[in-house]
Amino acid sequence: MAVLRPPSEPGKGGAVPPAPSRGGFDITDLKQYFHIIVKRIWIVAACFVISLGVMVVILMRQEPVYRASATLLLSRGLPLPAHLTEKEVEPLGDYIATQQQIIYSKDLIQRARQRIGRTAEEFSRLLVRLNVSQVWKTSLLRITVDSLDPVFAQEFANALAEEYLDYKAEERMDTSQATVLSLTQQANRLREELQRAENRMLAFEKENKVIAIKERGNIAADVLASLAARAASYRTQRMLLEAEQPLLSKASDEIVLATLATPMPSPLVGYTAPAIAMMRGSGATGTVVMTQPIGPEALLERGVVEEPGWEQLRREKARLELELKQLRETFKDNHPKVREILRKLEDIDRRLDLEVQFALKSYYNRLEALQIKEQAAKRVEAEWEAEALEVARKAHEYENLQRSVSRLQALYDLVFNRLKEVDVSIGIEPERIRIVERAEVPTSPVTPRKLQSIFIAALIGLGLGIGLVFGLEYLDDTIRYPEEVTEGLGLPFFGVIPTAQWDPDDLATHLLSNIASNSGVAEAYRNVRSALIFSGAEEYTKALVVTSAVPLEGKTTTCLNVGISLGQAGSRVLLVDADLRRGTMHKFFGVEADRGLTDILVGRAKPEAVIQRTPIPNVDFIGSGPYPPNPAELLMRPELSAFLDYARRTYDRVMFDCPPVLAVSEAAILCTLVDGVIFVVWAGQTSRKLSQLAVQT
Repeated sequence: MAVLRPPSEPGKGGAVPPAPSRGGFDITDLKQYFHIIVKRIWIVAACFVISLGVMVVILMRQEPVYRASATLLLSRGLPLPAHLTEKEVEPLGDYIATQQQIIYSKDLIQRARQRIGRTAEEFSRLLVRLNVSQVWKTSLLRITVDSLDPVFAQEFANALAEEYLDYKAEERMDTSQATVLSLTQQANRLREELQRAENRMLAFEKENKVIAIKERGNIAADVLASLAARAASYRTQRMLLEAEQPLLSKASDEIVLATLATPMPSPLVGYTAPAIAMMRGSGATGTVVMTQPIGPEALLERGVVEEPGWEQLRREKARLELELKQLRETFKDNHPKVREILRKLEDIDRRLDLEVQFALKSYYNRLEALQIKEQAAKRVEAEWEAEALEVARKAHEYENLQRSVSRLQALYDLVFNRLKEVDVSIGIEPERIRIVERAEVPTSPVTPRKLQSIFIAALIGLGLGIGLVFGLEYLDDTIRYPEEVTEGLGLPFFGVIPTAQWDPDDLATHLLSNIASNSGVAEAYRNVRSALIFSGAEEYTKALVVTSAVPLEGKTTTCLNVGISLGQAGSRVLLVDADLRRGTMHKFFGVEADRGLTDILVGRAKPEAVIQRTPIPNVDFIGSGPYPPNPAELLMRPELSAFLDYARRTYDRVMFDCPPVLAVSEAAILCTLVDGVIFVVWAGQTSRKLSQLAVQT
């Protein structure tokens, strides 16, 4: 319960702005934590008892489990050379992990079960758990068996360790035998392949006379070089003759005869450096390219080997031409001597023409002969080239046969040597495994651990209960404690009225005057009265409104009993039922609501006419009167202010019982006209947010 002063009196109170919502509870207040737990201690107790009960039932129904352990030492034996092992050496961590999985294998577990003579059904029933773990930072493996039978746990742990030793011995033997068998098969296969390769090489040597292959190759190379040089020589001579052909067609007979009568020199003899240049080609052939044009004069400059007939005709012609010149100085052309000389000159010219024709025919014959020689040289060169290629192919094939024989021989030697080494290494153990600690029959179970389980169940129950309590408290949005009124609503707190077991049909028993004076309820109302009187605001709070956020929070009962307590203290009190929709104050006094506040507001009656006396000293009462259709508009009429002035003059306290603030608007209207508001909150039921909204309204 709190007092809210209206904002119509500046500087004398008014509503304090509500503090922000705390979202459940203040996490910094340890006392509040304790209070929250105590308030719902039954939840904590229920969780505690249920958790313990469930654990006790589980422990009673759980069979005892016994544990036995056997320890194996896994160490590497004498290391084998890397080439003798069928696989790479595993790191120690991977090696131990592999051995763990081998022990976990179904085959090994089945062998251990058969070793101890247990049936499959009995084995499944007795075995609870099998664990194979590495002892930290060691090469030890611990086989741990949890069973319902302590003897079975000890037998199975030892049997599994022994079966593992047998399995590793069998594995070593099988691996050695498989290695020997595999190497033997490889050696036999390689020996057969080597024999076939040697036979092929011998047959090739016999068929192709391998000894002469190299010499044949050298001869073919020399012949090819010689043929290439000869073909190049023929080609050069042919090209020289072909180069002379267009020049001869333009030259005079003397030059033609001088040219063709000269014997064909060597391709490079008689040529000056700037006249020709050799362009190197592929192989032994070359191309002679004329770099300067050769005219008729150039042909004469090369020098002519004089033929006897040609020289005589040339000298005779020169002599006759000189003689003809001399005769013409004396005689005319028809002179017999002149005519005789002319006839001789014609005969010489005819003979010279024959010489020219013979020389040209010889030229073309020589050119054709060179072409034939060049083609013949190329054909022979091609045949020798094919011969050289065939010799090279056979030599390459022979080398391949030799390499194949060498490779197979090396592989055979390697496998044979490895087979001998494996025979030696069969007696060497690459790993050494032994049992360092056998399992013993356990004398006490490892589970259930009753004290530990009960303690854990108790902690779980307490934790779950406390968690539920704080969860419910966080979700609880209601106002429960006085400090929540002060902090959450920003209002001064006046008191707490405990819940009373009242008869809902006899409202008169709810009045303070009918309650035992030594009861807690009566004392609570007197505390509220004292807080109201000694709050220092008595002169400002003659007219009070009693309201709440939502219906059914006890505002009517609070208004009546606070007013009665003030009357018992000597103050004249007027109780007014301002709920013009559902007023019930008249029922507490056992009277009818046929007249009341409505009559005053509509002007049908004066206050003196509707005020009713009560059997309680100093307490008068005005009912709501007939319910009007427009209660909010009635409260806004000036008659209400006139009534308030009358009541303040006549009584020490005027208390209005109003409807809830959030339900209708009458309470908000009336709160602006009175001196203060008593705001009633039902602890544990009223929402904090609704209360804050009502205060803000």
